[in-house]
Amino acid sequence: MKSNEEAIADIIKDVFSYIKYLFLSKEEKCAANLGLVNEKYWFQELMNNKPRLKDLLEKDMQFKEYFSSRKNVRKLLRDKDERAMFKKWIENK
Repeated sequence: MKSNEEAIADIIKDVFSYIKYLFLSKEEKCAANLGLVNEKYWFQELMNNKPRLKDLLEKDMQFKEYFSSRKNVRKLLRDKDERAMFKKWIENK
């Protein structure tokens, strides 16, 4: 179990990382959020099954807008229905 000092240090670290995130450019936010999604198994499988997806994510403005939003990415990482909608969106592209 963490001590109070460790918990406070973690909270302060999270606050500073969020403040740093707020000042990133749209491209940097997109890259950071895409990095979070890249860690997930389901996304790695999707990338393996659809090799053209990487180019699509880099060039398509709708995907850049989607991945530059922290809210969208957090929902994508947590919500099964959002992942299904995202996969359908990719199928239609």
